[in-house]
Amino acid sequence: WAHLAHLGAVPVSPGPHPLAQHLGTLDGRYSAAFLDPPWRELFGRSEPPPAEPFSVTGRILGFVAGAAVTLPLPVAEAMLTCRDKL
Repeated sequence: WAHLAHLGAVPVSPGPHPLAQHLGTLDGRYSAAFLDPPWRELFGRSEPPPAEPFSVTGRILGFVAGAAVTLPLPVAEAMLTCRDKL
């Protein structure tokens, strides 16, 4: 079943996530789309901005549409973080 699933990692944490940094070193388009300062600044805010400085959906869809190669990464290597806000 693993060859049927394609997972995408989109960083939305305020700081650089190790998995996102690793994917950025493997794929320059990923790095340009999701690891640039405007992306980090948008998701690093404590409050949402009054207006999006760029289209988040458009950036994700543009990256997915242009993805010609997938990286065979084992799911066990994916690092997921969850922070409950209680």
